Amino acid sequence: MTPSLSIVLRLENKTEIEQWVATMSLGICTAIVGGSLTIAEAEARLFNPHTLEQLETLGLAQDLLEIVHLGTELEDVQSLIPERLSQSLTEIEAKALTFLNGIDRSAQVTYRAKSWI
Repeated sequence: MTPSLSIVLRLENKTEIEQWVATMSLGICTAIVGGSLTIAEAEARLFNPHTLEQLETLGLAQDLLEIVHLGTELEDVQSLIPERLSQSLTEIEAKALTFLNGIDRSAQVTYRAKSWI
């Protein structure tokens, strides 16, 4: 039997949440491009309508919600216009980087623990 591990990520303010979602979006796209993650796995982790709905209720930045929304469309792009998949992934990556670069560093996250796990 494989041991199980449960990880609970606690993000306590809007900036932390936005930074985490943008970083995950960037990493997920990079992993898809590199062949390490499938679009179905990306949907299971972040890019799905339920998660988008939950993020909307938190009042996160519209630019960030657009990034996640574009991620929810990757399966459609792959099946309907596969020649645009690379462009769609590049667009999400660029938007995520722009978002991360625009975060106010004076309100930078301060972690209470040495590690999140």
